[in-house]
Amino acid sequence: MVSVGTFETTFKTCVIKLRRIGNAESETIETQHRVSVPTIGEVIEVSVGEATVRARVTRVGAAAADADGEITIDVDELSSGYLWEALVAMAKSDDSGPPNAPALLRAKKPHSALEATLRLARQCHALARQALERPKPDLSAARRYVKLARRAGWLAFPYLENEELRRRIIGYNPMSEEEWEKLWPRFAPKPMNE
Repeated sequence: MVSVGTFETTFKTCVIKLRRIGNAESETIETQHRVSVPTIGEVIEVSVGEATVRARVTRVGAAAADADGEITIDVDELSSGYLWEALVAMAKSDDSGPPNAPALLRAKKPHSALEATLRLARQCHALARQALERPKPDLSAARRYVKLARRAGWLAFPYLENEELRRRIIGYNPMSEEEWEKLWPRFAPKPMNE
């Protein structure tokens, strides 16, 4: 087993063996020169021809004895929606919000903090998306933001008229800015200089 971590300032030669979706066998895809070795379970980017795919590290070990210190990194290709699927599964597993209850009574008049509550949910959705779109996705941060967005969503739920917005604001998938604009356009973000 190879020690994982940083090698001062020297580059280590890492042979990447990728197992594609639907294939049982791994194939050597590329050789990377890395300052640090990724840990098992970490998601890295691998070049396959002209495309770049995300892959999860499954094994880190020394290459053949004559390979002069090369490290072999076995990785499994991830589906394009893997991170979203993982986020949804994680958020559902520790869900502490109320059950889906579309039959909740609607208040006649929205409370004064409704706009701030919706802005909080929107900001949390944006932060969750950012956490997943980083070069090294942060699922735990994304999960925290989704939980916070759902809590804000449940507070706003009884006051919303749009059924699609009601469903999406308490959901596990963060909405994009385009979806927010479509479902709740009057709460568009204000410019910073206002």
